[in-house]
Formats: sequence, C-alpha cells, structure tokens
Amino acid sequence: MAIVPGTPVRIEGVAGFPLIEAADPRQVTATLLEAWETALLEACEAGEQEARWLLTQVLALRLAYTGMPQVHALHRTAQAHALRGEEQAPEQTRAVWRARGIELDLALAKRLSGASRRFALHDMCVRHAVQVEHGSAAVLMAWIEVLLYVAQQQLGAVALDKLAEATLAAQRLCTLPGMADEGEYLLARVLLRRADCEHDDTRMQTLAQAQRLLDALFERASDARVAMAVAEVALERGRAALPDAAKEIFSHALAHAFIAGCDPRWQPKSLRCRLAIQLAYESLPEMSPQGHVALDLARKLEHQSLPPGEAIEGMAQTFIRHGEYARACRLCARAWLAGTRFRTLSAAWRQAGTAWQNQLVSAHEHADWQENERQRRIAAQWQ
Repeated sequence: MAIVPGTPVRIEGVAGFPLIEAADPRQVTATLLEAWETALLEACEAGEQEARWLLTQVLALRLAYTGMPQVHALHRTAQAHALRGEEQAPEQTRAVWRARGIELDLALAKRLSGASRRFALHDMCVRHAVQVEHGSAAVLMAWIEVLLYVAQQQLGAVALDKLAEATLAAQRLCTLPGMADEGEYLLARVLLRRADCEHDDTRMQTLAQAQRLLDALFERASDARVAMAVAEVALERGRAALPDAAKEIFSHALAHAFIAGCDPRWQPKSLRCRLAIQLAYESLPEMSPQGHVALDLARKLEHQSLPPGEAIEGMAQTFIRHGEYARACRLCARAWLAGTRFRTLSAAWRQAGTAWQNQLVSAHEHADWQENERQRRIAAQWQ
C-alpha cells in the first residue's frame, strides 16, 4: 500500500491467507501490479511465504493486461510459484494453493478466444476433477467461478447444465464449517445468472429466491459486497415485475446501491448500478426523467475507468436524452477504441451523430463531428 497511497484496494487475511480485495480489477492498474510484482519477488527471495501467495494473485491480475505473446509465459510463471507454494505448505493448507491454480487457469482462459478458450476450459474440467470431487472450501469457491464463466460463454440447455453444477457446488459449500454465508452468497450469484436464461414466472421465482438469500445475508453481514449483490438482484427483479411492484423493488435496489458506494472500492460499480436503476425507474409507465439525476450519474461515470457495454449504452442514451449529443458520440468512440463491440454502441452512436450534425454552428464543431463520424464508419465496417 506504501507504493501507491490511496489505491482503492484492501489486503485482508482470509483463512490465514492475505487477499487483495478490489471490487473491480480495473481499479488495480498495470503499473501498480508491476510495482507490486517487483516488491513481492524481493520478499520471496527473502523467504517471506505470504509474499509468494500474494505474488500469484498479482500475476493472475497481470494476465488481463499482458499482450498475447507473453500471456502463456506469465501463466506458466504464476503456476510455478503456486506449485512451489503448495509443496512448501503444510498439508492442511495445500488445498488453498490448489484453488489458486484453478484461479490462474481461469485467468488464462479469459484471455483466449474461440477454440483455444473452449479447449482450455475443457482441459480444466479434466485436470481439476479430482480436486473438485474432494471439495475443500477453497477449491469449491474457485470452481464455482469457473462454472459461472463457462455458463456465460454458453446458451440454452448447455448454460443451464453448468449452472446446475454450480448450484450443487454452492450447496456443498454451505454445508462446510464456517462457509454457510459464502456459500449462500455464491448460490445467489448462480441464481441471478440462471435467471438470465429463464422467462416469465420461472425467472421471477429464481430472482425472488436469490433476493431472499441476499437480504438475509445482508442482515447478518452488512458489507459492501453483499449490499451490491442485493442491489443487482433487486434491479433485475424490478425490470421483470409489474409497474406498481417495480417502484418499491427499485427503491430497495437503490438503497443498497448507495450503501455499497460508501466503500471506495465499490463506488464505480455502485454508480453504474444506480444509473441502471434510475433509467429503469424512469422507463416505467407514466414516469418521466427526474431532473438531472441520471445525467449527473452518467457524468460521474465518465471520470471512472471505462465501464462494461451495458453501462456505456445507458450513459449514451442519458446524454442523448439531455441533448448532449457530442458527449454521447465521444463516449461511443472511446468505448469502441477500448474494445467494446460496435453492435452494443451502434444505435446510440448513430442517433447521437445525426442529432449532433443538426446542431453544428462552427467550423471547429463540424471538424469534430466529421472525425467522429469517420470513426463510426470504420467501426461499422469492422464489426
């Protein structure tokens, strides 16, 4: 923490192991990770065992920033550190190091694409099957994250099969000593993902089950992570509910999003969730924009690291609604250059560009619009 004071992360002891906690990994920059890696390597050479554990997590985070030619080499280095840590650890903590190996494999798979990613995920299922069957808490937690990611890459029955596996793993986790709360938190996340694959009453029942789990958990452990999960589930419940019920559900979501945002690590995610709640609330029948609430949230998000595609779409529509067409166009261009898929941006970008063109009053503004339109056309050709 002395390397970069004020970094919105926390290092805490979990089951005897230090853990770098950040609500959004993008808050931890590549420069900071490289500085941490250097410091931790020196500590490893000095015989600090905790340093090796933290080093493997730093290397896993670095995989998201490393160029593709170096990704596999970095993964091998991280796995070598994890294997050495497991060899040196007492028997009762070796399962935690095995779980770290699963996390490293998942971090690698996320950097791959197409057939390479599918092969990597299949290979993980084969190599880690025995560890998952034995079912230590750390391994089950890591494996649930793998299953959630695999389900995210699939559709229909295949996704539901993986989510069914994740449900069973979370239920097993709940039965282990001291893991009931973590198991219920992960089970609620699985249910939220399963609801994305369902419709109508079945979807509402799944979301209601997730909401009950998280509301009860928040009463027992009212931390920012759980508050954020409550807000996200309530947002989806409100979107699926009838208008009269939706208003109350959105209020529940908003209250917990505010609570989560009190923790600096969760503030960006809280802002994104609050904007989504506000836009969903304003889209209800007989509702209209409530002053500049959504606009203020979208402006705040501009100063954060670039959010996911859904949030960018909401920000762009908010700028369009309030007549800030140039701002919406620049946001879409920035998002596309950062890797957001054009089809996520296409409708809002075109709408904003057309409206901006009709408002041009100077040669400078016309040149800005032309450059943005050039980028939009290039993006459309490469979608």
